[in-house]
Amino acid sequence: MTIDQIRTFVAVAHHGSMRSAARALGKSQPAITASIRRLEISLDGELFAQGSRPVKLSRFGERFLKRATELVNILELTDAFSSRSCVKKLSVCFDYGLSFYEVVDISLLLLRENPLRSLDLFRVDTHAIQKLLIQQKIDIAITQPFTHLPSHLQYKSVGWREFVEVQAPEQSGRAHRQMFVHGSQGRPLWCSESDSSLNAISFNRPQDMLSAMCEFYGIGWLPKGEVEEALAGHELVLTERVSTKLSYQLIWQSDANTELKLVEKMQQVSQSFALNT
Repeated sequence: MTIDQIRTFVAVAHHGSMRSAARALGKSQPAITASIRRLEISLDGELFAQGSRPVKLSRFGERFLKRATELVNILELTDAFSSRSCVKKLSVCFDYGLSFYEVVDISLLLLRENPLRSLDLFRVDTHAIQKLLIQQKIDIAITQPFTHLPSHLQYKSVGWREFVEVQAPEQSGRAHRQMFVHGSQGRPLWCSESDSSLNAISFNRPQDMLSAMCEFYGIGWLPKGEVEEALAGHELVLTERVSTKLSYQLIWQSDANTELKLVEKMQQVSQSFALNT
């Protein structure tokens, strides 16, 4: 994720088309499309509804636009962003158990604190993150604790996150379709194997499952922070199942101790999303 990509996204949302945004920014349309695609990969979600003319923001895009616009208004954007080879690239990974809002707030913090630095920000499941940390392929992550923390890693607690079973509102004569998000090992996240029936629909990402629940009359487990907006709008309702809670940590490589001030700021933001216990 780069500031240039965010500026491109805001321009496309403002102008309503890739072509108009390309003209306004002095770029080619393929370059605009590629920039949006890279940003979507970093955010792990689609920003625009596919096939819409003029372009239409997805629900995910609508949620991100406000914060992206705030960032563009605050920062003095320069073409020097990410271009200084002397500045070390920073790779940060977020667990799927964190809500969209937490990931966005921490991502924007990282961009504000590192305006001339290349950042690699992405989301995967706990197992994949822990593997990347062990292999020293990422610098910092927010994920569930290791059973035994490797000696080359350090951590700070960022509190607990709550997971709830939600479903589309009841409709007479219809049976809910079981849904779940699967991890890199193919197993359901945040629920037991028994909660996923043979005809269940499996999703790669929480956002995909959230978007499909109303359309396909779904039921399943998701991070509470991810569904609070849908619950408030009565698009989804809680089931009677008791919620579950998982602890999370901010973990970083010991050789990244030069980033301690940044780690502390990340911890403060992340803890603001923790469950009050």
